[in-house]
Amino acid sequence: MKYYSILLVLSFFFLIACSPKFDPQRTYSVEQTRSDFRLMRAALLEAHPGIYRYTSSDSIRWIFDKTEQKLDHPMTEREFRRVVNPVFSYIRCGHTDIYPSKQYTRYIKKNKPREFPLSVFWAKDKLKITQNRTDDTTLVPGVEIIMVDNRPIDKIMNEMRDLIPSDGYNQTFKINLINGNFGSFYRYLYGNNDTFKISTKDSTGKIRHLTLTYTIPPKPLRRKNTPKPVASPKPNTVPTASPLPRPKLPKGDRRHNLKISNRDSTVAILDINTFRDNGHRKFYKKAFRSIQENNIKNLVIDLRANGGGRSDASVNLMSYLLDADYVVYDTIQAIKRRPSFNRHYGGKLLRFFARNFWSKKTPTGTLSNRSTAKVHHPKKKWGFKGNVYLLTNGGSFSAAAIFPSIIQQYNPRAVVIGRETGGGRYGCNAFISPYLTLPQTKAKVRIPMFKIVLHLPGRDQGHGVMPDYPVEYTYEDVAKNRDLDIEKVYELVKNK
Repeated sequence: MKYYSILLVLSFFFLIACSPKFDPQRTYSVEQTRSDFRLMRAALLEAHPGIYRYTSSDSIRWIFDKTEQKLDHPMTEREFRRVVNPVFSYIRCGHTDIYPSKQYTRYIKKNKPREFPLSVFWAKDKLKITQNRTDDTTLVPGVEIIMVDNRPIDKIMNEMRDLIPSDGYNQTFKINLINGNFGSFYRYLYGNNDTFKISTKDSTGKIRHLTLTYTIPPKPLRRKNTPKPVASPKPNTVPTASPLPRPKLPKGDRRHNLKISNRDSTVAILDINTFRDNGHRKFYKKAFRSIQENNIKNLVIDLRANGGGRSDASVNLMSYLLDADYVVYDTIQAIKRRPSFNRHYGGKLLRFFARNFWSKKTPTGTLSNRSTAKVHHPKKKWGFKGNVYLLTNGGSFSAAAIFPSIIQQYNPRAVVIGRETGGGRYGCNAFISPYLTLPQTKAKVRIPMFKIVLHLPGRDQGHGVMPDYPVEYTYEDVAKNRDLDIEKVYELVKNK
């Protein structure tokens, strides 16, 4: 038995050593890329539950036909994904997109590309530098970039938007991603050159043309070798990327945090960074008990940059804020029980349970999840009866959009402050979102299983949760690290 185990281990390492090394420059023939594309097209048309939710069948067919015509020459995996990407913007589902293959992802982790040395912020149709990591000290924060490699910024921004699918016609989700990942999107769009040219305009209107070099990503230092911080002049930088300066959380669990305001003892701030949390019930119970014991009258729930997660975590949080029984979902429906492309489609165990235990078959042959029209009950012991202020932005997605949708509608003491959520107000396509692995390029396409329609009056307009009190950030607000959303809260508390 001992020798048999040794033989297995040796065989494993032999197979790894003999496996072909991944080459990101490998090209795939027209026949290969079109074969993958046709499988992707057939899978989306067959099983995507919301493919016509915001886009007509004629428009979907047009974008598929137009995209396939572009697959007319050999391409690398990245080039193939780049050509295919705009299809998903037409589907208008933030849970549906194309991703790198596992081999490509592993390669990038081991061979990190050079980094775009500038962090930027887009607001009021201008792109301004927030952080400069080059040796050129003239590129101070606030300088506007008007061109990159002779491409106008508005053209670049439009092409980046086309890469990013979002729920319905939402744009805040796209801008939120671009502000945090401009350099990555730029390289994905235009290739991996070593240098790039920028044209800038300063506050006096002076235009300059510069050539910059991508920077080598720093190697992470071991903690024991990390030098102690030394006082130095203020760096040539302002907070990067995020239009919303969030308060730094204390060490510990950064998924969620509760603190009592230092400015007003009647205000508590519940910061929910994600709903991907198995221990949410225990935390919420402890948090709302503390809120009641401290006689809190005004509760701020910060959902900014919360990308969603578990639906039950958001539904459970609702129970502390609503006064009467409530229904969250009008519809949670899947088109197919077992799709024809099943052997290429992941999440088989999850889908098995979804088909056989979590859902029931409808007379039309579709699947209806058992959470559809389920009645939930409010918490009697620790339920909050005061004023509720929900902070949202384009990074509030999926479950973090469903939550403010329901609270805004059914809690008369609640208001939403900030910007339109990245997730749709009337629901999305999600619950389970496995990946379709394309057999030739091995790129992965995320296809959600269920269409979700929330229990809300009115008609879906294709937008996220719109704030009761809109707050927009300028570059100057970001540069000075202002949190305008929380300031709006204190203003409303004072007026009340």
